[in-house]
Amino acid sequence: MEATTLLITLPLILLLSFTTNGVSARHGFSIVDEPPAVLDTNRDKLLEGKYYYLVPVIGLSHTAVIIPGVYRNDTCWFDLRNIETNFYPITGLPVKFSPVVPNNDSSISESTDLIIRFSDELASACGGSSVLKAKWFLFLGASGDETSKFKIEKVFSPIHRNFCYKLVYSSGQVVGTSTRPDGTVRLALASDHPLLFWFHPSGNT
Repeated sequence: MEATTLLITLPLILLLSFTTNGVSARHGFSIVDEPPAVLDTNRDKLLEGKYYYLVPVIGLSHTAVIIPGVYRNDTCWFDLRNIETNFYPITGLPVKFSPVVPNNDSSISESTDLIIRFSDELASACGGSSVLKAKWFLFLGASGDETSKFKIEKVFSPIHRNFCYKLVYSSGQVVGTSTRPDGTVRLALASDHPLLFWFHPSGNT
């Protein structure tokens, strides 16, 4: 009798454990939690369709702005220009994020597939596409995959003693930088040494 009771009770305990520690019921039964939301510089959730500045995390008294340049065939690459700042810059290139699988509350979650888009005005000078793409370098242009996917992952910065974020391309490479022979620094894919970011609301919708 005791053995029979144990066999009945143990599965029930496991079932209760999974249902209380898994994701919410609206997504069905799961034994894993939802990934946390990405936060902006105001500690608010990143929202789908809202514009944010990509703020590179460089040092305690420096950051950088991302500058597009049209090089050939209506294709734009992105250079990094260091600037001194005492606060988050409010200039640069705003982007918006579209999750491949949207959340119910329109928030952007860590470690989920995203499409990153710049403004239509910038796209008009860069081959007509606003979708951020990657092939060695990050670029906008008519060529390349229009469903190019990135993920945002949290990273702790020992310099700032705070959390920042890195961008991970679908290939598994991270968004980093590459220094060109002329000394310019360009956004590029890297196997390690990611460029870290904060996301600052631009005020645009």
